[in-house]
Amino acid sequence: MKEEKQLRSRTAYAMQNFTWSMMGTLVKALLAFASQTVFIYTLGSVYLGVNGLFTNILGMLSLAELGIGGAISFSLYKPLAEHDTKKIRQIINFYRSAYRMVAASVTVVGVAIIPFLNVIIKDADGIEHIRLIYSIYLFNTVTSYLLTYKTTLLSADQREYIITNINTVIQVATSVLQITVLLIYKNFIVYLLIGALVQFVGKTVQNYATGRYYPYIREKNNEQLPEADKKIIYTKIKGMMVHKLGDVAINQTDSIITSAFVNITSVGLVSNFTLIINFVNSMISSFFSAAVAGLGNIVATETPEKRRAIYKKYDYLAFVFYGWSAICLYCLLAPFVTIWIGPQMLVDKATIVLLCVNYYFAGLRVPLGNIKSAAGIYEQDWWCPIVQSVINIVVSVVGAIMWGLKGVYVGTLVSSLVPNLVRPYMVYKYVFFTSSKEYYQSYVKRVCLIFLIAVGMELFIQKLPVQNDIIRFIVIFVVAVIMPAAILVFATKNSEEFAYVKTMLQKAAAKIKSKVFAK
Repeated sequence: MKEEKQLRSRTAYAMQNFTWSMMGTLVKALLAFASQTVFIYTLGSVYLGVNGLFTNILGMLSLAELGIGGAISFSLYKPLAEHDTKKIRQIINFYRSAYRMVAASVTVVGVAIIPFLNVIIKDADGIEHIRLIYSIYLFNTVTSYLLTYKTTLLSADQREYIITNINTVIQVATSVLQITVLLIYKNFIVYLLIGALVQFVGKTVQNYATGRYYPYIREKNNEQLPEADKKIIYTKIKGMMVHKLGDVAINQTDSIITSAFVNITSVGLVSNFTLIINFVNSMISSFFSAAVAGLGNIVATETPEKRRAIYKKYDYLAFVFYGWSAICLYCLLAPFVTIWIGPQMLVDKATIVLLCVNYYFAGLRVPLGNIKSAAGIYEQDWWCPIVQSVINIVVSVVGAIMWGLKGVYVGTLVSSLVPNLVRPYMVYKYVFFTSSKEYYQSYVKRVCLIFLIAVGMELFIQKLPVQNDIIRFIVIFVVAVIMPAAILVFATKNSEEFAYVKTMLQKAAAKIKSKVFAK
């Protein structure tokens, strides 16, 4: 009975987080498309490239965070489950002190980068007030560390939807005001200042909201975390630090390398594609992220066999969602961008292929990364992100010099294979305490299946006789959405994971039906 109650609680929280996250993502995506469209037509692709570049530079500076947030989240699971308010206050006090040090470090390093902006941006001379623009981005990053550290408590307590709702409101206000400013003044600096002001207000509101839900953390106290607990957190931070390095090397260096070795305009062109990819990724990852705190609860309360059984269903969903969406993106990105902002904003076909493949491989890592974080498995594979980082930077730089834009993403692809091969072994060994052989066998079959479906879709698109851009997009959209999904269902319909998902969908449909008829 108690186990069923825990399961319902975890499922309810996960669904609530997912529902609000999905709604928030949809609203923010529509506004992002509107804002980017106005941005392109008022300021052009050069400033669009600057926007993407500085976002990545400040993302690199987030390395100073050292994975503290993840380690703190892991440390909060147990005291939240046991309602140990004293320990929670101690952890939050420790978190506050740590993030103040992070903010100071980011400020110092961020300011030190300013004299070298002309080196990082290949054609920076044509961009006015580049240092002021960069300083506004730096301000946004530093204030995040000072104001939002408490919100980790909401995430760890399976209340991510509260943060999501606040972020959605702030994003709506930011986008509306920024679009208005662009249409009236066509001024990038005013655009950034408006965003910085509204985002600052939003961070303050998040901080206040957390205090409302957990009033005991607002009480003035100087309670210090015991040295034994600090030692555990430091151990986790050391493990997460190198993982943070790997994430930065993969996700934050592409724009910098492109700007330095290709040109800033290419950064802007790619950002149109990554905007769409990130939207799709946000929709799907919101589902998986909603269950992270629940996974932490599962790891803390269930047997290794039960963890593995639940994880396999979780991983199956990632294979289906990310595989299907990767094929859709591959088929639809170029036609959509052509209709949206014109064929002059396209990048070469090889770059689009690499963007979609990288998206798919990153998606396959999501379940592995989430359960690793939930179980606190950070230090065991500390070397993996270092290898990944070196490979990415070296291959991306060499690739950019030899092949231009597509060479940057060859580096991303090659380096991403490292965690995709190492993480399954770590998860199965330290979380499930069993062999990972079954995962690798399934992984190869799934990748081959997605590849074959993509090849079939490419052959269909090449032979499509329709020339009109809009009609062609509609035809490809219908086929790309239906056919891969149908093939994936047919190929996995006899699996245990498919049967579980089917049962869950039937229960959800019955529940909705009963509520509708009850009214």
